[in-house]
Formats: sequence, structure tokens, C-alpha cells
Amino acid sequence: MPKTSSIPHTLHPIPLIRKVSESFIDRYRPESQSTDWGQSLAMYGLLAGLQVDDNPKVRAYLRRWLAFHLAERVQVNYFCGSWSFALLYPDVIREFPEFQMQLRDTGLRIYEFIREKALRNGEGILMHNVDLPNIYIDTVYYSAVLLAKLGHTLGLPWEDEAVKQIVLHLDRLQDGEKPFFIHCEENAGGKRSEGSWARGNGWVMMTLAEVLPLMDKKSARYKDLLAIFRGLSAAIANRQTKSGLWRTILDDPKAYEEVSASAMYLFSFARAQKIGLIGPIGLIGKAQRAIARKVDENGRVLGVSEGTWPGTADYYKSLPTGEWWWGTGTFLLAMSELAAM
Repeated sequence: MPKTSSIPHTLHPIPLIRKVSESFIDRYRPESQSTDWGQSLAMYGLLAGLQVDDNPKVRAYLRRWLAFHLAERVQVNYFCGSWSFALLYPDVIREFPEFQMQLRDTGLRIYEFIREKALRNGEGILMHNVDLPNIYIDTVYYSAVLLAKLGHTLGLPWEDEAVKQIVLHLDRLQDGEKPFFIHCEENAGGKRSEGSWARGNGWVMMTLAEVLPLMDKKSARYKDLLAIFRGLSAAIANRQTKSGLWRTILDDPKAYEEVSASAMYLFSFARAQKIGLIGPIGLIGKAQRAIARKVDENGRVLGVSEGTWPGTADYYKSLPTGEWWWGTGTFLLAMSELAAM
């Protein structure tokens, strides 16, 4: 991590968190933001930012969002993205204790749905959606991390199922002999997407960075997951471009640089360094600068690839970029983690 004085003020985490957060909340009414995966990830980022910069505007915005959706009863169904409200636990209860009872009830409903009702294949792998009953790398994050957060919050068992989902998904979605992972494999037909998709590998990095600190460090499964995290971290570090970002297909020099995946990696490296999973690494400052420069004068995080279906490597490389919820959310998570350091 570079010395603070070496980073221009406009690239410091706190001013950037404030700029991006206030831009977002000024342009989107909280009631217009659903609890689907992308919007919940944005709210998770706003909540993370609130914990390092107690902005009353952001607090009021999140309170309105929570009040609206808790009154409407958060919808939980067979799409793993519908479970993503649980990303905010346990911090949301601490920051908004007035909603404690509704939050506990909502968290319990999500936990029980994942454990008892969610669609699985014969191996026990959670399927992405009832309409897309396939094995997606995204599901790793929207199951294992949520179980870990809810289990800790509610005092319920979570580790067996969370670790199982991580191990089974990574085993099926390994990109050949490479240290990276693909986006999707059809459960029945076995057809696979092409290429080491950067955002997919970001889901894996974030999953491990968030789950490992909640595990028993003496257990064999902790040591196994830590080895996976360190191996993937080293491989991803080696794919950082000269600009400080990462390409949407990690090992394809013709693929464009993509901001949401880069923010995911920055968050994961910062979290891992802060809690001692990895030692200090020089790429953090370089990535911080590169990602910060993707915020335009209006506070929008740009350079984020749009919603993505599984496809060929050329398909991923052809996707347009702009401002998207998942880019804003992961940007705020990364900058908040740096501020907390």
C-alpha cells in the first residue's frame, strides 16, 4: 500500500466513497431499487461506505430502502439473486437496530430457503435458477457468503453447506488446467462457457475473502480454502495490466479492461491483507489509482460490463460497458476496505 501522501486527494477512498454514494442516491430513488442481486450489491456497497464515512444522506437513503422492502416483505425464490439481501448482514442490524425484528425474520427466511428449498442437482450443487438450472460461478458468492453471514448472525450452522458449495462449484467450473474458472456449465448437457471470465473469478475471490475469516483457522477445510485463495490470488496478481486493471477474459491480451472485476480483486486483496491471509502486495495501490480514475465528473463508476449470459470468449469481449449496479457496489466495497485499512 503506498503512503497516503503519494495519492492525490481526489483518489483517496473517503472522498471517492462520498462522491460515488451521493451521486448514486441523488439519481435513484430508494424505492426504485429492488432486492435483486445487482441492486443488493449496490446497497451492500453503500452500507460498507457508511461504516467508514457516516454520511447522513446515505443513512437516510438506506433507511428508506430498508423500510420499503421490509414492509413489502423481501421476496425469496429459486433464483439465487433473490437471496442477496442477506449480503447486508450482520452490519445492517447494527446500523439500523430499529428494524431488528423484521431483519431477523427476513434473514431466517433466506437461510431456511437456501438450506431446505433451493434447487440442487444430484451432487448437491445449488442451481442458479429454476429457469436456468445450471451451474454458475455467481452462485458460489450468492450462497456460501450468505450462509456464512446469516449463520453467524442467527447462531445457526452454516459451514458444512457453504464449504460444500464452494468446493463443488470450483471443481466443476475450473478452466481446464488453468488456475481460473469459467462462468457456467450446463447441468444436464455439460456444455461449458468459454474463457476465464474476470467477474466470475471475482465472485470466487470475494467469496473466499469473506468466508475464510469466519472459519476455524485450525480446521483442515480452512487450510484447504486458504490454499485455493492464495493460489488464485497469485494467478490473478500476475494478470494485472500495466494500467492497474484486469481484462474481462483474464488471460486474453485482446480483451478490454473491466472495472467491476478489478474492484472485486481490489476488495479481496485489501481484505486479505488487512486480516493477514496474505502479506503486503504492491498491486493494491496501482489498482486503487486505476479504478478511482474510472469515476467520472458526475460520480458514476464507468467501464463496467453489462449483465452477462454464458457464452464464447468473443461474446464476453464484445459486451458494452457503462455504469451498472454491480460496478458501483464493488467499487464502494473496495474503497471502503481500503479506508478501513
